[in-house]
Amino acid sequence: MKRFIILYLFIVLLFNACSNKQEDDIKIGFIAGLSGKYSSLGTSIRDGFLLAFDEINYRINNQNVKVIIKDDKQDSKVAKQVIESLIKDGVKLIVGNATSSMTAISVPIVNKHKNMLLISATASGGEFTKKDDNFIRIQVEHSAKRYHALLEYIEKEKIKDIFFIYDPNNYKYAKGYKKILQDTIVKNGGDKFVANVPINTPYKDIVKKLKSTKHDLILIVGNSVDSANVIQYIRLNKINTKILASGWAKTMDFIQNGGKSVEGVLFSTGYDDSSKDKAFVDFVNKFKEKYNKIPSVFAAQGYELAQILIQNLKKSSNIATLKDRILKVKKYDGLQGDIIFDKYGDVFREYFMMEVKNGQYSKK
Repeated sequence: MKRFIILYLFIVLLFNACSNKQEDDIKIGFIAGLSGKYSSLGTSIRDGFLLAFDEINYRINNQNVKVIIKDDKQDSKVAKQVIESLIKDGVKLIVGNATSSMTAISVPIVNKHKNMLLISATASGGEFTKKDDNFIRIQVEHSAKRYHALLEYIEKEKIKDIFFIYDPNNYKYAKGYKKILQDTIVKNGGDKFVANVPINTPYKDIVKKLKSTKHDLILIVGNSVDSANVIQYIRLNKINTKILASGWAKTMDFIQNGGKSVEGVLFSTGYDDSSKDKAFVDFVNKFKEKYNKIPSVFAAQGYELAQILIQNLKKSSNIATLKDRILKVKKYDGLQGDIIFDKYGDVFREYFMMEVKNGQYSKK
């Protein structure tokens, strides 16, 4: 009898020890360009993403959250190395990459491994659309539906000839932007883009080509720093054609670097920087308190992505079923309107036109 009691107490103690055992950490990899001229995009996403986890003290239920941050340096070789290093370390959930070109490096690698999920805040390349794989995103993909407001503007202003300046280091993104606009213009009786010039071309050569080419609009697909710099040079050389910059450049760095030269530059975007939506205003205030700066659209997207992950990880930390659980919910509250996933993990949200006015982003 005595042995039975001792055995019983041992089993009870063992059961309690197992019940109170700390569960494994939830490990989340984060990959983006965090250094060099591409860093504004990556650091903005990172800051917004981490703010959401700060709010829960990096803890979900009975588990600690460990975010492992990697810099892909907007370099394909580095991107491959860092994604493989995270996988080697047993990380199943990875947030990244920031650009479509770097995401295109990571997606096929992740797809070789079962029970993994790669989720991006900003990759919008069309090649990821309608794919049932290990990748989802909260950025709207390149499509005519996304650029409805922009295409309406182009039609209203009777724009036929577009001079295209793009960053070859993120050509997948630039190519998607170009295709949507060019296909629509040609369909409406216009011509193909009158020029396709890499943004790393000497600025004097860009200006020379601009002055020798008839154009109604200059489209620039580049990061905030390069876009602001080339616009400054264009304006200094008395070229006053209307300019459309890509959402990639829509940060405060763009306005700070470009100054008066970027006044009137247009953007097609899903975020209104002057929005009075309570969720967005609360986010802006928390972001400013933590980082002492105004958040960009990319910081907002990083925060939204983190909130979606937190909501679903609270239900289960099983990464193998995370994608299915995210898509089953389908609709999430964004900082400005709903984020709606389709069955492939692509999303929809309303886009509209904005311009730089008096040193601020203003809705047209």
